[in-house]
Amino acid sequence: PQATRTPSARPTTGVPAGWRLHRDPMGFTVAVPRGWTVKRFSGRDRVEFRSPGKNGFLWIESTEDPETDPVKHWEKVERGGLEKNVWPGYERIGITALRYRGLPAADWEFTYLKDKVRMRVLDRGFRTLTGRPYAIYWEGPDDARSNRMFFDRFTETFRP
Repeated sequence: PQATRTPSARPTTGVPAGWRLHRDPMGFTVAVPRGWTVKRFSGRDRVEFRSPGKNGFLWIESTEDPETDPVKHWEKVERGGLEKNVWPGYERIGITALRYRGLPAADWEFTYLKDKVRMRVLDRGFRTLTGRPYAIYWEGPDDARSNRMFFDRFTETFRP
């Protein structure tokens, strides 16, 4: 007997059910759950998406750095953050090189303590074809099984 593949409940492209497409003035689109708030940061190219009443949030930002290697960039950011103790109780899970949208990228995953709660961060760094740097940063409680699911949906639906 031949194995049959069950179709996925969500499309591989497009906006998942219960989500909406956000078009940002920074020059990208991304799907986010309906009802999430959007906050802009003055003085930097960063937008935050947050679930009402929950600890998880998404940042998408663009910051200039002369370092073009995504792994080396995350290692540099990690060193700087550790020197300033930005993440109390920091534990690196990994910095992993990968291809994203056909281009070099790196995922940085770590945990730290925030108000006595262990948080997990997944952060993808990459440059677009035009060279614009982006980071897709997801943070949520370490015990949340949905962390990877949210991060995967954001990175699947992000378009520069």
